[in-house]
Amino acid sequence: MDDQLAQELVKVLQQPEEDTRYVEAFERAFELTKTYAGSAGAQASSIPVVFEKMFELFATGKGRGQA
Repeated sequence: MDDQLAQELVKVLQQPEEDTRYVEAFERAFELTKTYAGSAGAQASSIPVVFEKMFELFATGKGRGQA
């Protein structure tokens, strides 16, 4: 995750009442990560990575490695 995206995530966690695209990205990524974490095949070590990738995807519209 790049620095700007990480800073936006920190802002969302500190001030979730502000309505930005990052709040929506956080909520969507969090819900999907919770679903994954509750599945039988979830590996504990991969849960933070899943959240990071989902947040990045929803916040930017592209996954890592896409230009």
